[in-house]
Amino acid sequence: MKDASGTVIDGRYTLVARLGGGGAGTVYRATNAEGRAVAVKLLDVVVGTRAEMRERFEREARALNGLDHPHLIRILDYGVFEGTPYTVMELLTGLPLDQMMKKKPLPLPVAFEIGMGVIAGLSHAHTHGVLHRDLKPANVFVAVLEGAKLHPKLLDFGLARFTDSDRWGTHATLTTEGTVLGTPAYMPPEQGIGSRVDARSDVYAAGVLLYELLAGRPPFVHESRASMIRAHVVTPAPPLAEAREGLQVQPSLEAIVMRALSKKADDRFPDARALLEALQRVPEPAAWI
Repeated sequence: MKDASGTVIDGRYTLVARLGGGGAGTVYRATNAEGRAVAVKLLDVVVGTRAEMRERFEREARALNGLDHPHLIRILDYGVFEGTPYTVMELLTGLPLDQMMKKKPLPLPVAFEIGMGVIAGLSHAHTHGVLHRDLKPANVFVAVLEGAKLHPKLLDFGLARFTDSDRWGTHATLTTEGTVLGTPAYMPPEQGIGSRVDARSDVYAAGVLLYELLAGRPPFVHESRASMIRAHVVTPAPPLAEAREGLQVQPSLEAIVMRALSKKADDRFPDARALLEALQRVPEPAAWI
């Protein structure tokens, strides 16, 4: 998409500089009519011509506009400008979690705290009838607050599925059984084979994320999409201690992660709230080297 810096959106938001983008949208640093700094995400023009991608973009804005939690990115406004959908979000300073983990292994207390924050945000979404369906480090932004405190924010609800029709309406999902969407490295078995997903599917992805935060690598590493999906469907996750030399975790934490990574959805925690409550009972330190 051509750089739109300098554009004034709806007479209220001036795009100052391109911050990045990928997938369906491009994000800009902007200022609102009061001069406050915000982030504006524009749907790419080419993508915007495809009805399904446009609906995904608008679905993300709708989901996040209806959720309010410290560990979810905050949507301030959304609309359509000259045929292009846009969302206005809080402007954060920090890095996406995937980039942060590539720099160097996170200290284990920090890694565990980030995982807890992400799962707390996911728990809020589940409680209000929203499934994320694409939980992964690239969809977590780690903001740096005063005192250099790291604060994770879950974002990108473009694949969200609404489970509460009274709250969200009857158009609960864009996909049907047999359609495989998401990221293979974090995909629960049922999602990989195109079966119906529910809150337990997000629990599995959260288990993969927590495993990677602690071990420094996901439970399965394969180059091909098919091999990755197959591993999630049939291969048990190796113990955390086998994935990172010297890593030790509380037995209760190991049990929680492995339960979240169960191949059968019935064997997992029923939702992110139950997962969060279990993690909150893990003794300190949760993990060490």
